[in-house]
Amino acid sequence: MKTRTSPSAERHPTKLRILDASERLFAEHGYEGASLRDIASAAKVEVALVSYHFGPKQELFRHIIARRGEAHAARVLAALEREVLASPTGIPSVERSIYAFCSGTFELAKMQDTGWKNYLQLVARSAMSPVNQPALKPLNSAYGPVVRRYCAALKASLPTLQDANMYTAFYWIQSIVQRMIAETGILDLQSHGLCRSGDYDEHLARLVPFATAGMYALAGDGPWPAAAPSTTKGRAPVATSRPRKAAKKSSQTAAKPRAKTKKRAP
Repeated sequence: MKTRTSPSAERHPTKLRILDASERLFAEHGYEGASLRDIASAAKVEVALVSYHFGPKQELFRHIIARRGEAHAARVLAALEREVLASPTGIPSVERSIYAFCSGTFELAKMQDTGWKNYLQLVARSAMSPVNQPALKPLNSAYGPVVRRYCAALKASLPTLQDANMYTAFYWIQSIVQRMIAETGILDLQSHGLCRSGDYDEHLARLVPFATAGMYALAGDGPWPAAAPSTTKGRAPVATSRPRKAAKKSSQTAAKPRAKTKKRAP
């Protein structure tokens, strides 16, 4: 997949080297852990040249995100549109919508492309820290329509799902996807090697039914039990669209012990 690179950068190999080196170092060490000096060294240029082409560090970071952000968002959105076309009603099921969202990113992670691998890990790492939110503005701008389109599809296929539950559940799915593409190795460690962080086919096979069941549970549909009330003091329980059935009062009363009767003498 082609990335959106400015014409000036395409004509300037030095800019491309700086962008590629920045992407790799930000992915490996995070925004705070990669210095302009480190980036200049990796790109084999002077530090002043990095600032000359891209400005301060935060602006360089924004360029990195913007370079692939729109292409990433377009791919995830295209995955949903294929499901819309494949559905006889034009409304994909909850399961197919979740599949489209997860696979749109997982397929990129599976590509033997170092640039995309670095970018996805960079986004996953950066999304965990609110410090970098201003720098992620290009990604958020491109990704906003994707979130709205997916939520609309989920609402159409599951009308009983309340908006608050829908946005929260979809945020959880995004968080899981981001965690998986970070490939931290924690899953490998905790499973004692039974599962691998980079096995995206297995992730997809497990995540889709898991997330689908959660959506239906929050909507109050299907065989799943309604959400349990929150035990956090001062917070309301999770609202489902199907009211809980009141517990039936037992009609049985405690049996009174029978009085012993005295036997009559013969």
